[in-house]
Amino acid sequence: MPRVEHGPLSGNLLPDYDGGSTVNLMATLIGARGGTSPHVPLKGLDPAPLREVDTLLYMVLDGLGLHQLQRHLDNGLGQRFFARHPHTRLTTVFPATTAAAVTTFDTGCSPTEHAILSWYLHLPDLGVLSTVLRTTSRIGSPLLPEGFDLREYYQVPSHVETMQVHRGLLSYGDIPEVPFGQVGTRWSDRRSYLDLPGMVDTVEAFATEQPGEKRFGYVYWPRYDGLCHEHGIGHDEVANHFEELDVALSDLESRLAGQSVAICILADHGLVDVDAERCIDVSTIEGFMDCLAAAPGGDQRQLNCFVRPRYEKRFLELVQRELGDACTCIPGEFLLESGAFGPGTPHPELHRRLGDYVLLCKDGYSLIHTPPGLEPMVMPGSHGGMSQPEIEIPLFVLRP
Repeated sequence: MPRVEHGPLSGNLLPDYDGGSTVNLMATLIGARGGTSPHVPLKGLDPAPLREVDTLLYMVLDGLGLHQLQRHLDNGLGQRFFARHPHTRLTTVFPATTAAAVTTFDTGCSPTEHAILSWYLHLPDLGVLSTVLRTTSRIGSPLLPEGFDLREYYQVPSHVETMQVHRGLLSYGDIPEVPFGQVGTRWSDRRSYLDLPGMVDTVEAFATEQPGEKRFGYVYWPRYDGLCHEHGIGHDEVANHFEELDVALSDLESRLAGQSVAICILADHGLVDVDAERCIDVSTIEGFMDCLAAAPGGDQRQLNCFVRPRYEKRFLELVQRELGDACTCIPGEFLLESGAFGPGTPHPELHRRLGDYVLLCKDGYSLIHTPPGLEPMVMPGSHGGMSQPEIEIPLFVLRP
């Protein structure tokens, strides 16, 4: 899908939900294992070979966007695996943030359907701004009392659960067992690892230990994204880790050679670099918080603002005056009408979790909100917006 040329979203890139997004990839993978999805399949990916293999895997390398991959390859990196295999262009979901994207990978649902819209998610019926994947409040305190039924509360549907095969979640550290991990798909087989060699060992074991059994596995690696946040996408630490990923994937490919295994390797989003002086803390703008009914949610490249009706005019004037160079102010309803969150039956809480206005960052800028008592969190590598580097991701497909 080309960049938007006109209107409030001009210059941005909407996800291609008509056959070119992660939602469509998931529809193809689900169908290849005998499940059902309401979404159109991914264009250009033949499902027949995927149906034939014993084990079908998809591996998400958090943060490794298409533009970053190309940058590494242009610098002569990735010669063991990445440079040896063709890749195609895909778009992730909007917002281009881990919370929204991995919930799509977990369930096969679009953000419209699952309504997990951002890292900091406003839950108005609980009266709290949550760090949703960690099940804490924005300031780090426990989000809910012990024994609270998260699955019943979030009501996240799952198209992945329509398949009747052995399903495995293979992920880093404690991710398979965190409370939010019980919200979406019921993965009967959950395994974890602490480093790349452990990931390779775990994937090999899952894929080959039961020859002839149909299996479906979701593999996740978060560290590339973490290093980009910490150092910026052009840092040597990031390049070094890319090389480590390259070695690990080459090793995995060798181990799976001759096995009845297919694997799709992709990212959940890309990132962009933002200089510290262009990371704007909205809590320091005089009068900004007075206009809001709740603390803003979102991510560093898109901020959801819940505006007091009587201060709406003042809010819009303030944003134009103080933030006009940094972001575009988009009505939440406009994003819904534009299809930014994808197709499907809207989640009952979608409208309430989405800001009245969304501040969508322009190139080179990010926005944060620092609650009282906390230190500002400025990340050199940022995402969550709708720019091409954030939305475009690569897809590698390895088949026997």
